[in-house]
Amino acid sequence: MEKEQPLISVIVPMYNMESYIEKCLDSLLAQTYTHMEIIVVDDASKDGCGKICDGYAKKDKRIQVVHMPLNGGLSAARNEGVSRAAGKFAVFVDSDDYIENENYLKTLFETSERLA
Repeated sequence: MEKEQPLISVIVPMYNMESYIEKCLDSLLAQTYTHMEIIVVDDASKDGCGKICDGYAKKDKRIQVVHMPLNGGLSAARNEGVSRAAGKFAVFVDSDDYIENENYLKTLFETSERLA
């Protein structure tokens, strides 16, 4: 019997990234390692990126969106994400980036297992 893979928390701090966030989230959802949670922390954005993320969360239960009431900056957004993370591992992905390699999380997990 194969043991269950541990949960990986992917934390995505976001501020005014309407033009980039869909590509970021699509790249995360395309990962071959699927036992993950994606925590998007909307740091009081003024554009439509928060609504875009809410739409993604309605379609995929692995995504949760946190809407900060006030802009606290990157560190505050990351800390909020970490405080909500339930995974054994946590990974940060910037909202204006995307993961080109669909095996990114799988490779990180397998490398951590070899080094343990």
